[in-house]
Amino acid sequence: MSEQIHDYINSYAPELQAIIRTLREIAKKSIPEAYEMIHHATIGYSLSTSPFDRICYIAPQKNYANLGFFFGAHLDDPHHLLVGDGKRMRHIKVRSREDASNPALEQLLKEAWKDAPDSIAHLHKKTG
Repeated sequence: MSEQIHDYINSYAPELQAIIRTLREIAKKSIPEAYEMIHHATIGYSLSTSPFDRICYIAPQKNYANLGFFFGAHLDDPHHLLVGDGKRMRHIKVRSREDASNPALEQLLKEAWKDAPDSIAHLHKKTG
């Protein structure tokens, strides 16, 4: 999978590649137990090998990347980085490598991972 992800990242402009790589490094550091995958043109991080168990993702856009959280609506966000108004999902628009290096992102990833088993179980219970 790693080669596939590298090829995927290399398909973007150099400035965007730097943002994506920085976000990926932070995700791998913050949630090392997560399964990393490409799903629907995003790099996803999941509790299992199933894309239905993803908790967060990196979604490249034209000039920035979204760091998204499938269960971000109830994450503690003291720096008010998360945007969105859906029932569950929130994301952060990361417009530079410096933005991607914000320590608050690591905290959000860790919190999302800690919450993931309960959120995923609740979601599967509702849809099962």
